[in-house]
Amino acid sequence: MKKKALIASSANPYPVVTSGCERLIIDYQTHLLSDYDTYFLLTRSGGWDPLGLFHQDEPIPGDITVKKILDHNFEFILFIGFRENEFTRQLVDQIPSFCLTDIHPRDDLPDNLFKGIMAHLSTTPHKDILILGACYNSEIFFKNRTGEEFILSVGRIHPDKNQQQLVCSYKERIYEKYNIPLYLVGGVGDPAYFMQVNEHIDNLSVFSTVDPETPQVSGWKSSRQIAELCNRARMFVMASPKESFCIALIEAMACGTTCVVNGNYWGFDEADISPNVYGNTTRERGSILDLVDEALSRDIRIDGSEWVKKFSLKETKKTLLKFINERL
Repeated sequence: MKKKALIASSANPYPVVTSGCERLIIDYQTHLLSDYDTYFLLTRSGGWDPLGLFHQDEPIPGDITVKKILDHNFEFILFIGFRENEFTRQLVDQIPSFCLTDIHPRDDLPDNLFKGIMAHLSTTPHKDILILGACYNSEIFFKNRTGEEFILSVGRIHPDKNQQQLVCSYKERIYEKYNIPLYLVGGVGDPAYFMQVNEHIDNLSVFSTVDPETPQVSGWKSSRQIAELCNRARMFVMASPKESFCIALIEAMACGTTCVVNGNYWGFDEADISPNVYGNTTRERGSILDLVDEALSRDIRIDGSEWVKKFSLKETKKTLLKFINERL
């Protein structure tokens, strides 16, 4: 019988995955921690009070108490994000705990609460800090190029993702010059912002998977659908002015798709990622459309599919379990 592990987060992957964090939770549950019988604890955004306990994708009925969680005899808890309160403090006091965060150190994340911390970036690393990027499923995302039909952008429609800059002059700057359309893939993260972006979706030069008649429930695609789109795309473009470790980016790279970026990608080592993308990885410079234009006019083609394999679930699992097991 497998030992039990618990993942805790305020991001909810059930019933539908709608963000990178939720995709990460599912990957951890089904792949990275597949050696364990893994449960999921949903907490309230901001306050981190308990909202629900799930086994696989099935909710466990009843109130969520510390005693109820202790009764499961979890080997450890992996917090994805963290907020200290009476409930979470009791958990970390009684169950070996780890935390996955974007950057270390953080004032709201005391090192001494955890057996270990996994972070994309640490300015004060020590033996109980594991520098760990995001990861992708290499069984789904792999190079299988079938065409160069469009330029692809994947992400929730939200100001943080900066799609407005990408679409506002796309028809004049890119489509009329190169006759290659833009496909926006992803659901709505900000309804008001989506309405601004939607003004430029003409289903000729710019397409979107979001149905404007049902924007809150449409747009999201499965991993297999996204992989198929990556392999059909001339290039993948990410307009975000900042990203820690963009899962959509490494998935596109795994498909051998040329990736154009324009922001601060601080979750990567600059010297490591720069040769494998086109554009700016330390800060935003100019417009993302300038870079798309340059890449097309110069016929830039960059295949990062071999480089990105070190971020596959298979490789990450080895590193993660070694780190956890050494501290249990």
